[in-house]
Amino acid sequence: MAPVSDKYFSLEEARSLLPRIRESMGQAIEASHLMRGFSEEIKVLGENAVNNAGSPAGTAYLQHLLELTSHVSAIQDTGCLVKSVEDGLVDFPHLMDGREVYLCWRYGEDDIEYWHEVEAGFAGRQPISDS
Repeated sequence: MAPVSDKYFSLEEARSLLPRIRESMGQAIEASHLMRGFSEEIKVLGENAVNNAGSPAGTAYLQHLLELTSHVSAIQDTGCLVKSVEDGLVDFPHLMDGREVYLCWRYGEDDIEYWHEVEAGFAGRQPISDS
């Protein structure tokens, strides 16, 4: 099986990035919520696109989309994986006992306290034992 990442984080490295990740994820979540407020207007604009219809809502939607993309890219540029903006999920590739796993963090959690197998996802989260 091919490696999941070129970069692996120690727990200490992942925790040191957390303030930056938390800020970017918070801004990404906010942009995502703002985009949802335009969903009906964007649907109508899409349906009327052949009529070359424009709208301030379309411009605002695109601005929020650019913000969302920028914040997600900032997180992923660190080597982390954004698994869900809606749920605020970020995984940090990690080596545990010689195998690839993910340290798992969810927006709103104070610390990185869980890990899971690569294939298991969020449902397979297990507590980290610092011992």
